[in-house]
Amino acid sequence: MSELDLGLKVGVRRLLWSMGYSTRLDVELRGEQAAPHGTSQARGGSGISSGPETFTDLDVLGVFVAPGFRLTSTIADCKSGRRDKPTSRMFWARGVGDLFGADHVMLVREHEVNDATRQLSNRLGITVLPSADLAAMQQLYGEPLTDPDGALRVLFDRTAVANGLAAFTGLNRRLGPLLEYREFDFWVYEDHRNPVQLVAHLQDAAKHLEPRNPVHLALFVDLAWLYMLTLVRVCAHLQSAYLRDQDRGLQEYLFGGATNLREKVEVAHLLQSVAPEGIQPLDHLPPYYAQLRELVTRLMRRPAEVQAGLRYAEAVSALMAARVHVALPDAFGVEYRPIAAKLVADVCGFLVAAGGLDPEFRVQARAWLLGEPVATARKTPTLTGVPTGDTSGQGRSDDHALRGDGPVVAAEHGHVSPSSQGAPVTLDGIERGSSDAHDHDGMGAARGAAPDSGRRSSDDAPVDGIHRPTRPKTVQGELEVESATSEQGTAESGTSAGS
Repeated sequence: MSELDLGLKVGVRRLLWSMGYSTRLDVELRGEQAAPHGTSQARGGSGISSGPETFTDLDVLGVFVAPGFRLTSTIADCKSGRRDKPTSRMFWARGVGDLFGADHVMLVREHEVNDATRQLSNRLGITVLPSADLAAMQQLYGEPLTDPDGALRVLFDRTAVANGLAAFTGLNRRLGPLLEYREFDFWVYEDHRNPVQLVAHLQDAAKHLEPRNPVHLALFVDLAWLYMLTLVRVCAHLQSAYLRDQDRGLQEYLFGGATNLREKVEVAHLLQSVAPEGIQPLDHLPPYYAQLRELVTRLMRRPAEVQAGLRYAEAVSALMAARVHVALPDAFGVEYRPIAAKLVADVCGFLVAAGGLDPEFRVQARAWLLGEPVATARKTPTLTGVPTGDTSGQGRSDDHALRGDGPVVAAEHGHVSPSSQGAPVTLDGIERGSSDAHDHDGMGAARGAAPDSGRRSSDDAPVDGIHRPTRPKTVQGELEVESATSEQGTAESGTSAGS
């Protein structure tokens, strides 16, 4: 990454956020270079070594989920030097846009461009933005946040962004395959492979991820952003042709089509026919398929909340990387959308269960996303889903979640309360069913408490100085959210009707 161009990249991110996008910086596209057979031997070991070969990179990527789960993308090429030739770069940018499948392309420059570059703009479908035009465009769309000086300024602060981008470079080498997938492979794999590949990489790295490390937490939520982006493509596939048969549509998507699915089913049956007696039944589906189907169903039911969910995941990852301990309800204030945050929390809960991660990742994610208090001493909730390698269905503590039914979440004192015993375990792994005023962690604080601040009541001033909005009191099984006032009004109206 060129530090000289970072200011332009942050400026484009600010503009795209004002336009409603969720963004990502420095997306590298690459492929694998294989050594020719026999070359090394013929040349005494001096042949071309196999390894990744970079195609190009996207300085800024913006994604927007339009109605119908149509994923719209914008890419920006940012350069600050005078040696750059913007006219020739226009053709390069057009080619990169076609390679990536971007809907819109921006050419952003620190200095003024020549007339030939502007004349190519309409012909090539590229928006040309010198720094003066970029500032004018930002003024046209307004501030990306209601409170520009609040906690979320880390998204648009050059130093904070630079530190966030560098945070993942010094991690444990054992996390290398996961980081490689996150930075490179995710963007070049066929889309249908990512729902399984991301979980597989998480499973391999699970024992090396530590929830007490804020950078690991930021990495986990960033992976949740990638997974949510993947699920948008899944939902678009289902809505286009399989709205009434989502189970079939999801299976075909995971295997890349009906033909590949049929082959996998036949192979599983063949292996089962020759397997020794007493072996567990073989299945062509991953062991977490039922939970994945439930998660997809939740997103399908709330299409209007998915874009906000992507922005929330991006914001939380940035806050974690910057070590700014502010929960989203406080950071976004009156603009906070609890249903969107709950969707992201569900994605995080699924990844924890399917990837075999420490349950604390889920607890921390919910604290940042939903403002739920985190206690210093807690009972580890039972994970939902099948342990890695268990395809029999045994060991599941929740048949309710296995069937894909939405969980019923009881809330008391403004936050979700786990029950003591015998309650069903839902997708996010938190035990439900109790309406007690006390949870396992003994905290009765309001749901608006910031992460790691269970000592703070909802009446205390939030840590970032932003006025706290009224918290939703009830979250129903299909992510229905009602305020405490609406619940009271419904009860009163029912009483009047009964009398």
